Amino acid sequence: MNKVDKVGFGKYIAHRGLHGRNVPENSLGAFRAAVKAGIAAELDVQLTKDGRLMVFHDKDLMRMCGVDALLRDFTYAQLKAFRLKDSDWEIPLLLQVLKEVDGKIPLLIELKNYSPVWTIEKRVFTLLEDYDGSYAVESFNPVSMLWFRLYAPNVCRGQLISTWGKKDDPLLRRICAFPIVWRTICKPDFIACDLRSVTLKAAFEAANANADLFTWTANNKELLESAAQFSRCVIGENFPADTDLKEKA
Repeated sequence: MNKVDKVGFGKYIAHRGLHGRNVPENSLGAFRAAVKAGIAAELDVQLTKDGRLMVFHDKDLMRMCGVDALLRDFTYAQLKAFRLKDSDWEIPLLLQVLKEVDGKIPLLIELKNYSPVWTIEKRVFTLLEDYDGSYAVESFNPVSMLWFRLYAPNVCRGQLISTWGKKDDPLLRRICAFPIVWRTICKPDFIACDLRSVTLKAAFEAANANADLFTWTANNKELLESAAQFSRCVIGENFPADTDLKEKA
């Protein structure tokens, strides 16, 4: 049994929790819904100004909180004043999410490298050492996953891949998408490939590296069904009511 199998992921993973109407992404409500549905959940982690681990995707607060500023420029106490998408939900701490999930479903934790590399990895692992639940970690930056390869080799680790880089880091993403880079640096247990970047070559490269292939983000019935045909796990949103979320991979 490989490390991905040991984590216990099913065919589907809820992207940023099982969110929807009145339940924003990466909120405690989204992870509560994932637990109720029995589906694994993906989440994003980054550091505050005072070094707390927050579950939040974007570098800035504009889209989710309507604040034109970077999350890392605020302390945890300051962030507690904001709400996600005009809901009653606050930006949660990773610790709060772990308590909410309580080992009932597997977690896929993306480390957002908005701080200097190797400033978040040890903090995340130290917190997870006391967590009685299954999880895997992933990042776009293979050097981030190198930390786990060197210091926590038993933790299941993945390399995120996308050739659709954001405006502020397209070069870095494209460089890290080259198999020679991630195979040499972090030797991942799985690669999580943007569906817009999936090619037959990418699937073969994963197989040649003995890495499972995850894909993201499937956000409609057609994409979910199509991606499920060739992916070990599909990270998705907007699951139709007839989707078997507990389907075995």
